[in-house]
Amino acid sequence: MSEIELLGIDNVLFSVADLDTAIGFYEACGLRLKLRFDPPGMALFAIGGEAPGLLIRREAGPAGKVWIEVRDATATAARLLDAGIPTSRLDTMTGITVEARDPSGNIIGFADYSKRPEMARSAAGTYESP
Repeated sequence: MSEIELLGIDNVLFSVADLDTAIGFYEACGLRLKLRFDPPGMALFAIGGEAPGLLIRREAGPAGKVWIEVRDATATAARLLDAGIPTSRLDTMTGITVEARDPSGNIIGFADYSKRPEMARSAAGTYESP
């Protein structure tokens, strides 16, 4: 049997209790609303310039977690705090990550590669080779 060929992330999916509240939260976190589907209670956000996105759906479900790369996690935390969104800070092997919890309990993290800049994405949105 051949190996499964993984091509990349399609979308990250989170369950949310209130679609409008969640949309406001993720827009305050810098994600751009791409599509909204009211009858099924769904919304899709762009994550940077990549095709994969964050899909939220109004439904009961377990909380999820996703980390998104940013240039400066400390500056991102300050912007979130200005928007009334508290964060927690984690020092990682590659840099700093700040996490925020949406009103439904999902966690969105913003990670920088300040300790390992050679592993960071280039301006073109691809990983630079170490």
